[in-house]
Amino acid sequence: MQVFEYGAAEGTPVVFFMGTPQKGESGAEFSPLASELGIRLICPTRPWYNNVAVAPSFELCTDATLAYLKQHGIERAFALGGSGGGPFALHLSTTNEAIFAACYLLASMGTPEIFVDKVTSLPTLQLLDLLSRNSNEHAIDQLGTWGLPQDLAHGAWSDFQVLLGDWSSITYSAEIPVYIHHGKLMTTHLLKAFVLLPGSCPIALFVSRRMPAMSYLLKMSHSQSYGQSSVKSCSTRS
Repeated sequence: MQVFEYGAAEGTPVVFFMGTPQKGESGAEFSPLASELGIRLICPTRPWYNNVAVAPSFELCTDATLAYLKQHGIERAFALGGSGGGPFALHLSTTNEAIFAACYLLASMGTPEIFVDKVTSLPTLQLLDLLSRNSNEHAIDQLGTWGLPQDLAHGAWSDFQVLLGDWSSITYSAEIPVYIHHGKLMTTHLLKAFVLLPGSCPIALFVSRRMPAMSYLLKMSHSQSYGQSSVKSCSTRS
């Protein structure tokens, strides 16, 4: 798996999963901010973006990320996921409580049933229609006509095979805090439905008219201790 790092090399590790379709190199725009905040921003590219032979899954992405962290001696970190990257951050963190102190979800995709029912973005609806009516090869060819290079087209196809598939491997009973940020007025956002966790994760839900800037989320992760969070239940802010 290809991983890009930005920000402070000796800073607080934050694993950041980008949305769909994006590779880890997209995190470069946050490098100055991460440096300013003392954050080591670790941006994985999900394996199937660069290797069409692998079968996409939450487990594959998590295992590859954990291998990278182990290789680089990282024993404690935070997880951050935006848009379609949210569920991958959720899987990584809730199945590895000993490593991750918290998970932050920014306008994350909801569970498949919620997402398909709630999404209103025309481009996303067109994409869902395309994926439902076409084979892998035909869908990727069509995405190419929409302007996506082949690696991103295959990545988008593979992402949605996971995102619209089985989420049972996500450990909803994990005890790490999950911070969910979602905007009330995001009617055209790619991933409108925020995730609803059916288990007992400690959840803090922030719903506002304006989405928090990336600087806000990075500052939150930077300010949190690595110890047990005091978040116990869902709270809503407008």
